[in-house]
Formats: sequence, C-alpha cells, structure tokens
Amino acid sequence: MRISAALIVVVAAGALPAAGTAQTPPPGVTEIYVKMRAAVNALPVPAYIAFTVQESSTRKSGLIADRLRIVERVSDAHAWVRTIRNMHGDAVHVEPQVVTGNLFPNTLIERVGEFPLADFGLRPRRAGRTGIFEAPGTPEPTPSAGPLRAIGSVTGYNLSYRIADLGDTELGGAPVHHLGLFPYRDPGHNVLREVWIDASTFIPKRYVAERFVENGGLSFRYLITVDTAVIDGHLVNVGAAGHFELHRALIINVTGDGRWAISDVTFPADPPAWLFDPDRYKDHKGEPVPDL
Repeated sequence: MRISAALIVVVAAGALPAAGTAQTPPPGVTEIYVKMRAAVNALPVPAYIAFTVQESSTRKSGLIADRLRIVERVSDAHAWVRTIRNMHGDAVHVEPQVVTGNLFPNTLIERVGEFPLADFGLRPRRAGRTGIFEAPGTPEPTPSAGPLRAIGSVTGYNLSYRIADLGDTELGGAPVHHLGLFPYRDPGHNVLREVWIDASTFIPKRYVAERFVENGGLSFRYLITVDTAVIDGHLVNVGAAGHFELHRALIINVTGDGRWAISDVTFPADPPAWLFDPDRYKDHKGEPVPDL
C-alpha cells in the first residue's frame, strides 16, 4: 500500500510545536541555586520563635529521649527553656531556665535553640555569630561587591560551590531539583553538600549539611540530613538525622545516631524581655509565659 507524500507531510507537521510557541529550556543548576538563595532571603526571619524539640538519638549508653519547650529571641539567641522529659525520657518537674550560651539543660544538643532557623549560609550572617553547623570560630567571608555582576549580556555569579545536577525527582509528592554542592573554599562555612529544591517555589525542602562539632577539646564532623517546612511564612527546619563516629587512638571510641524533631512551632509577637534575661527572670518566676 502506498502512502501519499501529502499524508507524510501532514503527519510530520502535526508532531512539531505550533507556530509561534517556543519551548522553554529547563533551568540550569546555577540558575536553580541562585533562585533558591533568593527565595530563602525573600522569606522574613521572625523576631521570636517558640517550639518543642524531641531528641531520639542513640549512643553507646542507649536511647537519648529528652523533650524541651523553648522560646528564643532570635537577635541574640537567648532562650527560655522548660524541660518536659529528661534524657532518659522521664517526665520531670524542674524550674525553667534562661540560656544565654551554647549549652542547654537536659540535652546533649548544643545550641538547639538556633536549629529551627539555621540557614546554612544562604543568608548573610546575623549578629556575627558562627552558624550552628559551622566550624567553631569560622570567620564570615569578605563580602563581594554583589551576588552577581552583568558584563554586557553575560551574567557572572559569585558562587561558593561547584554545583552538580543529581537529577529531578519527587519529595513529599512534589517535584524537586536535587543538587550536589562542593565548596570551592571555606568548607567550614559553606557547609551544604546536597539540597532538594521545590521546582515551583525554589524553596529548599531538604538539606544535607556537614556539621562541625567541638566538645571538650575534641573536634569532629559528620553529615546530617535536615527537613524543612514553611510555617506562617517562615522557613523552619523541622527534623534532623545523622550518624557520627569519633575515634581517638585507643581511648575514645564513640558512635551514634542523632535525631531531632521540631513541632508546635509558633512565633510570639512580643514576649516580655525578662524572659531572656537570667537576672530579671528570677523576679518573675511563676508568672505565665507566652506561647506555652
């Protein structure tokens, strides 16, 4: 059976895009990363955050299951802390405390109050304080003239990472871009190693970050996976999980799995200043605390 040339032309033409419509190329990895960074910076940072943290970590000694209620002033990381369960998972009744440093009562997680809003260097550093995941004492890199510069019709980006395309996939039923990140410099400051980015909003839904820890004169680092959520217009880290090993000669041999979960997140409008001052708090014990 013969097929006319006219029919062939019609079939072939039907397979082509309609006249006047251009196929939009998918964004490249640099564009995806830059859009993610811009999307993160477009979301406001709250003045205060209240949340519950549940630890479910394992170490040589067994399960660590503390549960704390925390209200933090973001500007200086001062926090009011109530212990709900101790590290053994037992319900306890102890006086709440005001924390102004790195160590929180009844948990082994340092600076846990700063975890929900940790931004992994995607925003300019606030108040000059090293990020919770960064190497201790890491200096803020010298700022460049700007995030990008235009040279004629060519745009150049000042990036901290070499970016690899790990393939588009789905996370929580939503399409995401999956990127691998390899720092060009300052790995103790540029701590991201992977990121899953919502394909429509460019908000990061999951990170893999390298966490640098210094404890009792010992330094070690490990990878930790962090899940996020947008709550009341704020980007919040709602879960973390990672495996660590610490070996020093024949004396120290510590391994474990760290797991944290953040829940009951709210953003108090204007809690009293005495809630974040240890000396003033003594005069207000027993008074109701906002957002409990």
